[in-house]
Amino acid sequence: MCPSAMFESWRGRYADSPKAVSEQLALRSPDIKQYWVASDGAALPDYCLPLRRHSPAYFLQLLRSDYLFTNDIVTKHLVKGRNVRYIQSWHGTPLKRIGFDETQATYSGAAKHRQRMIRDVSKWDYLVSPSPECSSLFRSAFRYEGEILETGYPRNDILNSDSSSALRKTVRGALGILPGEHVVLYAPTWRDDSKAENGRFQDTSNINYERLATYTPEGTVFLSRMHSVVEAHRPKGPSGHLKVLDVSGYPDIAELYLAADVLVSDYSSAIYDFAVTGKPIILYAYDLLEYSTSVRGLYFDYAEWAPGPIVTSLEELGSAISNSELFRVTLQPRYRSFQQRFCPWEDGKATQRLLDALLS
Repeated sequence: MCPSAMFESWRGRYADSPKAVSEQLALRSPDIKQYWVASDGAALPDYCLPLRRHSPAYFLQLLRSDYLFTNDIVTKHLVKGRNVRYIQSWHGTPLKRIGFDETQATYSGAAKHRQRMIRDVSKWDYLVSPSPECSSLFRSAFRYEGEILETGYPRNDILNSDSSSALRKTVRGALGILPGEHVVLYAPTWRDDSKAENGRFQDTSNINYERLATYTPEGTVFLSRMHSVVEAHRPKGPSGHLKVLDVSGYPDIAELYLAADVLVSDYSSAIYDFAVTGKPIILYAYDLLEYSTSVRGLYFDYAEWAPGPIVTSLEELGSAISNSELFRVTLQPRYRSFQQRFCPWEDGKATQRLLDALLS
């Protein structure tokens, strides 16, 4: 029987580090049969065999696959097959506390989520990490004592690939971005204490794009990317001269990192990934005191940690977006220090290192 690998990313999406591993594994070891947990509409390459999540075939592969690659906990992973090697790539470097480090888990279903986490962590054979700093956080958050592979995140290889410039041009064209337009990617995290009636978290930022347009120059494009668990605020069309596009459903956020010229975020792991590009980052932390003390809690002192300017109002946000000198002159040493601390292995070869470790 030929060896096999099972992949699960975001409960059914073809994305993130599992996708990067899958693509390189197909080139490097085409004899390994690949099974992908795929939701309806997920576009898989021909070498991936789809699995419906929580189907009999799904549980069978959890038992008999040689490799299991995921980027999150597998919620109903009750029994691990004897020969399965479980590689957990997680889905980002944390800023907000996670797992056992959460100061208070107030969101709905938190207790059950922790039980699933404990059960799943006990099955991990390897945990992928992008840095020694992140490895330390993971040890604490998951109480994980197994092997950590500090390879960098496979999902970020695309940001330093030979094709990144061409892909940037392709994505911008597909989004209708014109030459010379300045693209701002807005990618905030979710708020535990804000719940929508339909079971999804609300977007609490409530950016008034018409008002923001008064503080930003002509030719600015705002890409609004809500977290996958958030009921997205759906901006439509231009607000004044500001072009606003909802990209919450765009399949691969790494491609949006390439398309953007600057990132606006708050407490999201997107900040660490975007830093790989070397492009400016603005921290729009309008609820910093509340978030850091009463919602989730942070691993770092925010002001000391931040790789860019911290703003709390739309006027300050517009000013930071417009001030390119702020990044080019004032904040470069701080930014480089952030990269060295949190992204030391993000050189475009993380997937290669990971597969070297697993297949050698």
